[in-house]
Amino acid sequence: MRHLLGSFLTFHWAAAFALLAMACVFGSAGGASNALDILGIALPDENAVTVGSPSSVFLSVTFALVAALFLWAFLTLFLCEPSDQGDPDEVTRVAFAAAAGVLSLMLVLGVMRADAGIFPVVAAVLAAITTSYLAIQAERWAALLTASPEEDDAQEVARSMAMGAAHGAMLSRISGRHDPRGNA
Repeated sequence: MRHLLGSFLTFHWAAAFALLAMACVFGSAGGASNALDILGIALPDENAVTVGSPSSVFLSVTFALVAALFLWAFLTLFLCEPSDQGDPDEVTRVAFAAAAGVLSLMLVLGVMRADAGIFPVVAAVLAAITTSYLAIQAERWAALLTASPEEDDAQEVARSMAMGAAHGAMLSRISGRHDPRGNA
């Protein structure tokens, strides 16, 4: 079974950040102000961020970068098996960390500019991103728990248990203590 919830959530965030990037670039004369309006942050006219300004370019590039990371996470989750470890987790973690970083940076810049409405909006989006990440990790964890062990896995478990018993016996002989089960 594929990661349905994880695929849906990563695609959702990829589309959301891509739309924000497009609003920064292709919006009417407002530039990044259009993207901030989409988020629900209304800037006064004297604080408007116009097209071509450094902050508008920075926001559009960072939103596009985060959208690309979420698209990469979507593809790795969609194409990998549920039992695969490593790459899907790392890509998902990087995408969510980048999104949290961009939103945190927006929060810091908004506080520095004294934009009053930025904190509740960014806090709500950060909470949604965190919840999405936790839901994806819970889905992966549940998939790993329900996966049936393969024959190679059973052999590896038996091998590690035998190595643990041998290690314990060796330590008891080196220390001079006797095994509590009566073995010498």
